[in-house]
Amino acid sequence: MRRLAFMVTLNTLCSLGVGLIGPIYPIFILNRFSASIIDVGLLLTIFGFVSALFKAPAGKMIDVYGREKVFFTGAILGSLCSVAYIFTSDILHLYILEFLSGISYALQNPARLTLIVELTSKEDKGLLIGISESIYDIAGSIATLIAVAMVSNLGFESIFFVCSGCQIITGLLVIRYG
Repeated sequence: MRRLAFMVTLNTLCSLGVGLIGPIYPIFILNRFSASIIDVGLLLTIFGFVSALFKAPAGKMIDVYGREKVFFTGAILGSLCSVAYIFTSDILHLYILEFLSGISYALQNPARLTLIVELTSKEDKGLLIGISESIYDIAGSIATLIAVAMVSNLGFESIFFVCSGCQIITGLLVIRYG
């Protein structure tokens, strides 16, 4: 039961850590910067490509340094990137942040999945991985509603602080209990 509670907490906070920004990010870019829809597309593409390109090296880093250290590094980098969005004043800075955020996600996701696999036993591995990934997706879906409510009532900055906090907490959880 403790394993399941840890996995639910970890996956919920990980998903919120990235999922809160996603739905409002294009609006943030268009409202805050002299940016076009093309910029939005390019920024999201940079994140996706960088994340995809760095996941295999991140996997190797997990084998060498351990999942906890790699996850924690990704979580701290992600937390710093989340807060940096608040202070960014130039569209070029967003491109740099998307590159770094892609690396952050690439470090966190394989480490999170490795942790989940290692926390399961042979008998319930498939079930617990399925539950874990469902929790991640549910939290990501709920994050959309939370993001809209937060931005509507508190502004964009609140989202970035909450995302940063979620990433710090997940990093500490993995160091402590992973």
